[in-house]
Amino acid sequence: MNAAPISSKKNLNVAILSFEGFRHSGGGIATYIINVAKMLSDAGHRIHIFSSGPSAMTYQRDANIVIVEVPGAREHFPEAILPFFRAAHELNPFDVVEGPEYGCDARAVVDTFPDIPFVLRLHGPSFSIGKSNCYYVGWKPRIRFALGAIRRLQLPTDPWRYDSSSDPERIHALQADEIVANSNATATYCSRIWGLSGDRLSVVPLPFLPTTEILTLDPAPRSRIVLFVGRLEVRKGVLELAKAMPIVLRQHPDVTFRLVGRILPHPGDGRLLSHHVIELAKSDAANIEIVGSVPYESIPAELARSSICVFPSDWEASGFACMEGMAAARAVVGSASGGMAEIIDHGRTGLLVEHRAPQAIAAALIELLGCPEKCLQLGAAARASVVDRFAPEAILPMQLAAYERAIANARKRPPTRRYRAD
Repeated sequence: MNAAPISSKKNLNVAILSFEGFRHSGGGIATYIINVAKMLSDAGHRIHIFSSGPSAMTYQRDANIVIVEVPGAREHFPEAILPFFRAAHELNPFDVVEGPEYGCDARAVVDTFPDIPFVLRLHGPSFSIGKSNCYYVGWKPRIRFALGAIRRLQLPTDPWRYDSSSDPERIHALQADEIVANSNATATYCSRIWGLSGDRLSVVPLPFLPTTEILTLDPAPRSRIVLFVGRLEVRKGVLELAKAMPIVLRQHPDVTFRLVGRILPHPGDGRLLSHHVIELAKSDAANIEIVGSVPYESIPAELARSSICVFPSDWEASGFACMEGMAAARAVVGSASGGMAEIIDHGRTGLLVEHRAPQAIAAALIELLGCPEKCLQLGAAARASVVDRFAPEAILPMQLAAYERAIANARKRPPTRRYRAD
């Protein structure tokens, strides 16, 4: 299909393929899917969301949003969704297809329908997760792995070594007519590691639609709770936060640290990270509440009982949880490593700390806990900033421009040939 030139005035028919969808609320990709679908729908564009679900079903979300769900494991999703996509495309041809790099969810559709313009969204590729995990593995597990290979009369290899040339996510990204990163940090990082072409790479921040419950929270909480929301995994800076806790509690013994999110194992020893947090906290464990997973609908209540939010990630592509903390008018401490530094204006809408720096995390928290007035000031500025900068009105023109570039780039190449990796 060779699409005619379009402008942002035309109502587009967009297909978004993602294993995570409306039934996966709370995750970064799922939150983006929900927000971008509403943003496009409100502007009059038509969207088909192809995602996973408990059974095969199609239903109308609103006048412009159609949800198509298929059951099954993630590795089978790209092929499972193909017949449903084909039927929808034959009935009403899509102007553009969008999918994430993570999991290559649009792979089968892109290979089967090479003439449809393809936009790949960079949310946070697997190699970035692997790189963070690798840092925390240490040398002892590596030696044990090598010795095990030698005992099996095999040549020792390093399973933590990354080879971009064989990375399916990179290969999938290079097929795209337009690659859209959620932050400048993500664009720079992936461009350097993957060798992405600048003429097909752009940055469109994530649209943010905070709930009324979050936006109406009292900006002056009376609690002494420091809240972490996110997966409890090493790349989220949880171990550094645990090391910072005793330092903070020596000066503010009445503070409670509350950790909310699914608990993952440590990549080095396989033990749940909650065990490591308690061990690192030592005698201060009584001041730590490890909640585990909660329904996404419970997040406003978690924010309501907190006074400060902390997100000390090793590296973060963007940061919906950080945005929600800011929209709740909480003082936030975020990582200077990655896209969170583009959300927080240090000293005005929050505080930024270097990654892997427990002392810096502790110093920032001690400063805020000792100055409630500063927390109020930062929280008010944070709420106003995040609501304004990432509102649909600000992001929609950039989103549509990315789709237009994809269509224009697709027109320049042979209609049945995708870009290839070098």
